[in-house]
Amino acid sequence: MNGIFKAKRKLKRFYVVICAFLLTLTLSSCFDFVEQIDLKSDGSGHIAATLNLSKSKTKVSSLMKMKSIKGIQIPSQTDMEKEIRSAVQLLRQTKGISNVQYKTDFTNYIVNISCDFSQIESLNAFSDILANRFKTKISNSNRYYYHAQSNVFERKFVASADWKAKFNQLGSDNTTQFADAFYTQIVRFEKPVLSQANSLAKVAGNKKGVLLKLPFMDLVYGKSSLANKITLTK
Repeated sequence: MNGIFKAKRKLKRFYVVICAFLLTLTLSSCFDFVEQIDLKSDGSGHIAATLNLSKSKTKVSSLMKMKSIKGIQIPSQTDMEKEIRSAVQLLRQTKGISNVQYKTDFTNYIVNISCDFSQIESLNAFSDILANRFKTKISNSNRYYYHAQSNVFERKFVASADWKAKFNQLGSDNTTQFADAFYTQIVRFEKPVLSQANSLAKVAGNKKGVLLKLPFMDLVYGKSSLANKITLTK
């Protein structure tokens, strides 16, 4: 537990590889970010996060040949790989996180990082580490909670004003290009879902999963939210 809190103090806030590319290749516009969580009844589980820019790979390839755009520094492939390896190494040193795996494809610009977590706080540590390593603050508040006795899994999420301001700096001609960028979360459980609170989410046919796919810009501007409260059957 001390290892988890130590990691939090050094690296704070929200999630994912997304910023290694988005803040530096922000004009690539077309991407998919997919987060998949498999949660066991005891609060342990597995998470896989994938950033896929293959729909914009030609544009991304061109951008990476430049040093900066609108004051945003463009990292080299070597720099990106170094940051990803550093994040993976930090995850492997974090208590409660195991089986850390990663894969990069710089031909199609796809990055995947996954791991097992022993408890819900370890899942939060995973999110914090990646977010801070890649300096993203799409959210001012992103926390996962799981209460085994009440069979409730909850995600709290508050959009970041900082990200909204950064995107506004790009101008409407550039921000409208993000219409085809999506954030997808899939959460699977051992028990059937009794209810869930996000009106945009869908429960799987077998009742053991919840899918939430949202336009990225809706998240940035607070038009939709990743927040949800999912109650499982006892």
